[in-house]
Amino acid sequence: MLLVILLWIYVTITTYLMGYCFIHAILSHGEKKLSVSNNGKAKKEQRYRIKSHKNYIITGVVLTTVYAQFFSLFSGIDLAENILLVAICVVIATYYREELRDDLSELIRRLKSEGNIFLYAAVFLIMAYATSHGIMHYDSDLYHAQSIRWIEEYGIVKGLGNLHVRLAYNSSAFALSALYSMAFLGGQSYHVMAGFLALILGWQCLDIKHIVVRKHFVLSDFARMAAIYYLFSVLDEIVSPASDYFLAMLVFYIIISWLDLNVAHEKSYVPYIHLALLGVFAITIKLAAAPLLLLSLIPIYKLLHNRNRHKTKVLLVSVLLALIITAPFLIRNVIISGWLVYPVTFIDLFNVSWKIPKGLAQFDALEIKTFGRGFTDVVAYGNAPLSAWAPTWFKSLSSFDKGIILLDIVSVMIYLLMAGLFLGTHFEKKATKENKVFSISHRTMLNQIDFMAIGGTMIVCLLFWFNSAPLIRYGIVYALLTAAIICGRVVIIIYNRIDRGIALTGFKCVIAMLALWYIYKGTFLIMDEEKRYNAKWLVHQQDYGTYDVDTFEIDGTTFYYPVSGDQVGYAPFPSSAKDMTGQIEFIDGTIESGFKSIENK
Repeated sequence: MLLVILLWIYVTITTYLMGYCFIHAILSHGEKKLSVSNNGKAKKEQRYRIKSHKNYIITGVVLTTVYAQFFSLFSGIDLAENILLVAICVVIATYYREELRDDLSELIRRLKSEGNIFLYAAVFLIMAYATSHGIMHYDSDLYHAQSIRWIEEYGIVKGLGNLHVRLAYNSSAFALSALYSMAFLGGQSYHVMAGFLALILGWQCLDIKHIVVRKHFVLSDFARMAAIYYLFSVLDEIVSPASDYFLAMLVFYIIISWLDLNVAHEKSYVPYIHLALLGVFAITIKLAAAPLLLLSLIPIYKLLHNRNRHKTKVLLVSVLLALIITAPFLIRNVIISGWLVYPVTFIDLFNVSWKIPKGLAQFDALEIKTFGRGFTDVVAYGNAPLSAWAPTWFKSLSSFDKGIILLDIVSVMIYLLMAGLFLGTHFEKKATKENKVFSISHRTMLNQIDFMAIGGTMIVCLLFWFNSAPLIRYGIVYALLTAAIICGRVVIIIYNRIDRGIALTGFKCVIAMLALWYIYKGTFLIMDEEKRYNAKWLVHQQDYGTYDVDTFEIDGTTFYYPVSGDQVGYAPFPSSAKDMTGQIEFIDGTIESGFKSIENK
């Protein structure tokens, strides 16, 4: 735990400074002459001011990830990259010293005045302790650990996916983990970044306390409730560097932030662009986030509506930033597997010697899809119709997960009904300020278009997950958010329409139930932790698993593979899930030259 805390302090400082510099550099150009006043004169809008310091940190996470991926194209990620990162941060801190001093002083003052400093500290310590030990994700000892070590040792190697197809599942989360693993110190390779994103999300969820003062719900409250449930459910697993956790934490952060903007009726396009770019970054963590690109349509519309020269420039800069975020990820994909987006084979652009054979890539994609449906027989269930696998898949879910899926089905029907009513009144021009489909009786309620946009995006994400690989841990974030947003909308509408006294009584009952649930979950976690408590985790972090391995050779270089099963952990390096003798060879006689399949000869 102590070592996790020390690493997190380093991560927080570097990401905060990187994010601070980037945001201030972008905003320094400001929004100029973007609107016209009522008297017809052009007026200058004030430069957008970042309202939460967490935005600096999350932006810094994106920047350091892109930084790590870029340098991984040329060498392993080790001491040199960290020294350069520190040097950049020293320059930033020196250049912005006045602004940083003022901003941090204001932050500390606000934390103290609102009493938040103790809550933030408590969440920090809880998350650090949870990140120090727990249940290591199966896939982390299968390939996550090895993926991270390849980045630490070599950066990137051509055709690495030929050694083990799972190593072709490139994720920017692994480059970020490698940057902050501190493996170059000679000890273990630390894996603290999934927990760090959980920390940021935990801090974001603290704002749910405002519900008590507000005495009414806003839609982001329900998203926060869903995020808190998710954090409770994975708290004993965030020790693992699994990309599933990285993605879920980031998606929760994006959607909660987006809803906060909608609740505040934020008019500036700046924060929407910021969140849209975070959505682009999410895709580099896991392709399951692809439907989040739909959210980009909102800032694009804002920029194209009443377009001027400045807005056009902002749009072009935004597109450039999206390309910068994705470029290292896509380049790594091609070098590792020969495919632009492995295992998607219909985008076939490169004819390189290290390319994973198309048939193998297609079978791998089908295997993941079949596994997600709860089966292992690819031939029988890979392309089976919905009726053949859905009942068994649903039956295998836990009671809670079944409830969420059923609630999602109801939510989709409610959304379609709302959409139909909204579109009907819109095109018939019957909706007026006094007579809307759902009257907005509270100023913090989302307008119908904002709700349709965010609700529709979540439904598309849910359907995309269900149609690709519906393993619940892959898509629980979409299942929770879809139900939370749409059902939350219904609750708010009812709350605003019923008698005020009844509404307040119901509100108090909900708050009481939430408080009892938090107490129950907290007590349960403490009792569960007591069974596996070990004082050494107060200082150290749990390492990857260890397994019995055997060896095989390629041109005199020794490789490891597990004696049983398919997990090898981190230490035996380089490794594969099985003996690859006779199946692959070096491209040019050395491991640095890369791997190619003998099938491609």
